[in-house]
Amino acid sequence: MWQALAGYAVRGPAQGALASFSTLLLTLVMPPMAIISNALVAFIWLRLGPAKGAMAVGIALAAGTIVAAVSGFPLIPATLMLSFWLPVILMAHVLRKTVSLDLAILAGAVLALAGVLITYVVLDHPSEAWQGVVAQVTEAAEQSTGNTNSEQAVSFLANAGSWMTGFSAATQLVMAVCSLLLARVWQARMFNPGGLQQEFHGLRFGMMAGLAGLVIVLAAAFLQIELFTNLAIVVMVVFGFQGLAVLHSLVAQFKLNVFLLVAVYVMLLIAAPTSIKLIGLIGLADTWVDFRNRLGGFRKD
Repeated sequence: MWQALAGYAVRGPAQGALASFSTLLLTLVMPPMAIISNALVAFIWLRLGPAKGAMAVGIALAAGTIVAAVSGFPLIPATLMLSFWLPVILMAHVLRKTVSLDLAILAGAVLALAGVLITYVVLDHPSEAWQGVVAQVTEAAEQSTGNTNSEQAVSFLANAGSWMTGFSAATQLVMAVCSLLLARVWQARMFNPGGLQQEFHGLRFGMMAGLAGLVIVLAAAFLQIELFTNLAIVVMVVFGFQGLAVLHSLVAQFKLNVFLLVAVYVMLLIAAPTSIKLIGLIGLADTWVDFRNRLGGFRKD
């Protein structure tokens, strides 16, 4: 169904605007639809190019502004649409220009890291601002569920603000990368069967990115500075994609059971902080070890 919608979206800017805007509206009742909306925007940008892609986004933005003005919230669609779509537009543009999934994801990573830095420049104490937000959410959850475990709530609030900036940036990056990959799935199926698998299995960010990531992670570990902690969260997520690429590639090379990958993704869901760090460290280490070539070279056909 979604591939058929993607095919409709690339018929022209008007169709692209209708598809991307309607799916974005659905996020109000089904939040996961944001990934579909992002993917449609990325697919439009990849297939139609920047000019027609920008036209589709402009039409959608105008339509959203009109709808919101009628409903009494004229600023909501512009801010939401831009916050959702700009990261994936940047990544799709880089991918189209360079034909490099590595550089496209790195572009999104730079944007996420810049967002963290800007937050700490603009706000004197971002953690305090986040604690206020988390407190409101926690209070609302307690009222709706009737659970008033104040000791756990206080403990959570005391620590949540210190990492929420990085967590927010990393979450948006994950959503953008997943949307870009979905757009590439559609593109590969329609125009280049098998192309995406080769790209993802070879995903490797390079020595410069690896060194920069290592410096940030070591600074976060030894300096215990809040800014570096939040930057390190983004770094671990970025190299987590390289770590997943390593695992996917090795499973394919050695013809291992695909359920090993299923187990990895289940682990990422049920033990997120620890498992993300582990996969991220695998990706970061791959910068120097090159697991795919080193281990794959010992495979006997």
